[in-house]
Amino acid sequence: MGKVLRWAAIVVGALLLVVVLSGAGVVYNAHRHAARTYAITPRVPALPTDSASLARGRHVAFAIAKCADCHGEDLGGRKLVDVPSFARIWAPNLTRGAGGVGGQLSDADWVRAVRYGVAPNGRGLAVMPSNEFIHLSDADLAAVIAWARRAAPVDRTTPPVKLGPVGLGLVGSGKVVLYKAELTDAGIQSVAAPDPADTLAVGRYLVAAGGCAGCHGAALSGGPIAEAPPGTVPASNLTPGGIAGTYTEAQFVEEMRTGKRPGGAPLNDFMPSRYIGQMTDGELHAVWLYLKSIPSRQYGTR
Repeated sequence: MGKVLRWAAIVVGALLLVVVLSGAGVVYNAHRHAARTYAITPRVPALPTDSASLARGRHVAFAIAKCADCHGEDLGGRKLVDVPSFARIWAPNLTRGAGGVGGQLSDADWVRAVRYGVAPNGRGLAVMPSNEFIHLSDADLAAVIAWARRAAPVDRTTPPVKLGPVGLGLVGSGKVVLYKAELTDAGIQSVAAPDPADTLAVGRYLVAAGGCAGCHGAALSGGPIAEAPPGTVPASNLTPGGIAGTYTEAQFVEEMRTGKRPGGAPLNDFMPSRYIGQMTDGELHAVWLYLKSIPSRQYGTR
């Protein structure tokens, strides 16, 4: 009996050691992702100063890129996630106010951050969806930066990103990509705007630059959202196998404008319909036609 107990203790001890070492490896990987640096020398488009371009910048920032959904409508930063076991994540203050970074960033820094998800020190920016913003045209990128540079100063200090044990596990195991610079093609230096006369191309552009794939998946077929806080409702299937095949265009536009499904049920707060609804009629029409044109997928297929 004594030998059996000793062997059992050895086996249990070995298993515990494997668990501890595996956990340490995951935590190490999470910190490695955070510490990774990127050498980016961006092409900086000329920033406009005319009122029409600045208005376009605000429209892109609100309705298309939805910058305000994370950074706040005053660009002063706001809390995105505060679940101790998962993460505490605040979007930074982009203004020139106390606690803001706006007064410290060069034009190249702005491009590096928005287009590539990289901070001035070369490290990746947490949650910054550069793999989606890489699709912004040079003109729209320049307009957004020019508009954001003129934002009124906001005095607000935002805390640094802090991952809890669940967050460390998800990032360290590769189940969540927190630093989108890892997914962004640094070789893209310039992006042309779509031909306004090509409605499908405009719709494709709005879906890509607007980051729909970030929640709905590369095939836009929906499913669980990896980067969302625990308990977030899965994303819907936007393809003709889902919404694009069961809604009318009028229902789609109404849902985007009101944040309510046909019948009146509200969309989950994770869906930024309050900003998507600010798209023009022409933009929503282009998005709808594009969704109707893509391959039909079953829910959750990639």
